[in-house]
Amino acid sequence: MDRERTQDLFLSFGSNIGDSSHLITRAIKEVASNPHIELVEQSSLWRSEPLYDTKQADFVNAVAKFRSDLLAYEILDYISEIEIRFFRIRDPKRPKGPRTLDIDILFYGDRIMNEEKLIIPHPRFHERKFILLPMSEIDVNYTVPGTSLKIKDYIVQCPDKSKLERI
Repeated sequence: MDRERTQDLFLSFGSNIGDSSHLITRAIKEVASNPHIELVEQSSLWRSEPLYDTKQADFVNAVAKFRSDLLAYEILDYISEIEIRFFRIRDPKRPKGPRTLDIDILFYGDRIMNEEKLIIPHPRFHERKFILLPMSEIDVNYTVPGTSLKIKDYIVQCPDKSKLERI
């Protein structure tokens, strides 16, 4: 890894099929097994009610902070491969439906990207307690790129009223 090029990388993990706690723990280790991605810290596991498609099991969620020198699209390709290895199936009829594993790029350095296949910061992070509360365990004072707002500010403004509990 090129230490001079490394950036902070925050990923969110979610699962509600199978042993979700185990799957997320394994997925975080799998991400960190890449020689260009180093695990720095991870949140607790959190149980959350489904937010959009409510007729499904509760989710287990976590956020992890890594350091990486990869390009954003290289990270996206890598985490997509991990999702496939964990039997992620994307149902176009239920895009917010059940899944064995979902990994999203939340933040990567100070990057701001708005492309068809990749938007950084994640476009809906601010609407989701299952991202904000785990993220606050890692860095509640993290300033979101392109804003002057911190994670703690987004928590106060978050419209999500779903039930969430630390496991």
